[in-house]
Amino acid sequence: MLDNNKINNNPLREHIVLALIGAIAASVIEFLPIMVGAVSDHLQASPDVAGFIFMSNFLGIAVGTLLSIVAMRQLSLKACFLLGIILILFAELWSAFISNTDVLAIVRFLSGIASGIISGSVAAAITLFPRQKRGFGLYMLGMFATSGVGLFILPYIIGDYGTKGLFISLSVLAGIALVLLRFLALPEPEKENRNSASQSQPLTVNLKEIIALLGCILFLMVGIGGSWAFYERLGLEWGFTIDDIVFVLSISAVCGLTAFFVEQSEKLLKSHYLILLGVAITLLSIVFLSTSYKGFSFYTISLFLTGCGWAYTVPVVQGALDRISKGNKNAAALSMLMYWCGLSFGLWIHGYILNATESFQITLLSCGFFYSLSLVCALSVIYYNRSKKLIASEPLTPDVDFQ
Repeated sequence: MLDNNKINNNPLREHIVLALIGAIAASVIEFLPIMVGAVSDHLQASPDVAGFIFMSNFLGIAVGTLLSIVAMRQLSLKACFLLGIILILFAELWSAFISNTDVLAIVRFLSGIASGIISGSVAAAITLFPRQKRGFGLYMLGMFATSGVGLFILPYIIGDYGTKGLFISLSVLAGIALVLLRFLALPEPEKENRNSASQSQPLTVNLKEIIALLGCILFLMVGIGGSWAFYERLGLEWGFTIDDIVFVLSISAVCGLTAFFVEQSEKLLKSHYLILLGVAITLLSIVFLSTSYKGFSFYTISLFLTGCGWAYTVPVVQGALDRISKGNKNAAALSMLMYWCGLSFGLWIHGYILNATESFQITLLSCGFFYSLSLVCALSVIYYNRSKKLIASEPLTPDVDFQ
């Protein structure tokens, strides 16, 4: 029989396994710069068509995340993982033998549904353990580490085998996730106490803070979906060789290390200020890319700032949501929905802008606009947090008898 106390006291192994399974499910965003380029070159797709194909992928992930909320009520988390991994395995193999872009968009949508089921289940599983911020930090670290290895190897595979080699490689990753699932042990979810003191906080204040946090993630990922997806195309536009671009993209895995220090940084600043800091770092990346000097150093610094802001902000927001919702699995899955919706619409919007204007400068300015909206949401989190404290600190007015 499963020993919940033992798992709860030592969740590091489970966190690592969850991080790797989640990273494999999220491989579409990790390898996005290479995948967009591969579809454009080998299937002769324009930027807006390539953007639409992977927008459908992310839209599928958003739908899959919603389905994971329903599936978790009917199935165990392990069963949800198994369902998602098997679906993604077959979808990737199917994608390998498709040359028509319209059909590929449909299959990528189905693949996205499978990835969404896994991502929502990973977010829900992390809430079962203590130190959720460390769990989400390891999740982001796993994503960046996987992308670092994949972005270094995949260009050579794509060069020899085209999109067929790309999608077969992704199906191999799904097979690895299936093996990892055997080593995952999850505790039984605790029953919610509806009469606990945590339910006494003003609902309206909490709801506003939750909406601001979800908006922060949504707008941040819309901006990232536009910048990260076209980093490879931008590097080629600036005259860099593909080897230089792949090298920078692959070593960007070190950006994921920032997620591992979220817990330590909260000893210095409160989480709502850390969210503001993370979004500001990501916004700064656009400043470097928007300079008139198209140098390799500015390109590298911008990519690292994007990665650091992305890897750092998401675990902080997830931790804040977990604190407000008291570990609610649906809230964790909903934040993943905003994450994938943002990437989906960001990729489509900025792919359309790039195709219509043929200007990376305008596309980058649009990304900066959405980063600014995310910054406004981060400031709102600070405002609502202060409002909640003021309400909690207000003394009760004694009843006065005027007779």
